[in-house]
Amino acid sequence: MNKNLFVAAAAVAFLGSAVAAQAQTVGHIGANYGRTDLDVAGLDADADTYQVEGAVRFDAGKLGAQIDGAITNYDGDDTSFGATGHLNTKVGGGLIGAFAGAEASDDLTVWGVGVEGQANLGGKTSLYGQAGYGNVDDAFDADIWAVRGEVRHFVTDNFRLTGSLGYATVDVGPNIDTWNAGIEAEYQFAETPFSVVAGYEHADSDDINSNADTFRIGFRYTFGGTLKDRDQSGASLGSASKLFGAGLR
Repeated sequence: MNKNLFVAAAAVAFLGSAVAAQAQTVGHIGANYGRTDLDVAGLDADADTYQVEGAVRFDAGKLGAQIDGAITNYDGDDTSFGATGHLNTKVGGGLIGAFAGAEASDDLTVWGVGVEGQANLGGKTSLYGQAGYGNVDDAFDADIWAVRGEVRHFVTDNFRLTGSLGYATVDVGPNIDTWNAGIEAEYQFAETPFSVVAGYEHADSDDINSNADTFRIGFRYTFGGTLKDRDQSGASLGSASKLFGAGLR
């Protein structure tokens, strides 16, 4: 699969964000740093991850749409390019829809498709879920089935707390089951579009005797409204990379 396709897709997401700022749509541009402590069969390793990413939500006829993209560098050695496209329709106070996306590096390509939904509860809390099928090729071939959910609570319109839980099974001959759980907080400074975000995620697989702890901090510029506006408009949908475990965002 041509990596240049994903470079272009990520660039479209960033360009769309800049254009959308003039069109009063909603989205963000951000930068993240992550530190992962990995234990595999008693052997420890550490990794640093650097990422720039963005997302924009806009109307596509009668449907809502989101494009998100990310460029991620792993330990200064390998860089991946990812993009996901979403289409959805409003249902009550939330939405249902579908997505397709991919992430590619020199060594590995992961692509996936799936369904997703969001329900906005009581003005301060939203539930988000996605489920999908993915495939890994290039270095090896594997099928992935994954599901992931989030609970997002807004202490104020510009202070968000999130809890997440996910599960995936990877078919590489024998099945490898993994699960992950995380927490995240984002705060947008008063009278500005700038916010800081921090999070922690734990991932575990008994099948390969491994676990990983990732700590993340980041900085974002939000356009088109508050953090709550960004969420409830459908501009905070999860990427395919996040669902299948290949990216920070």
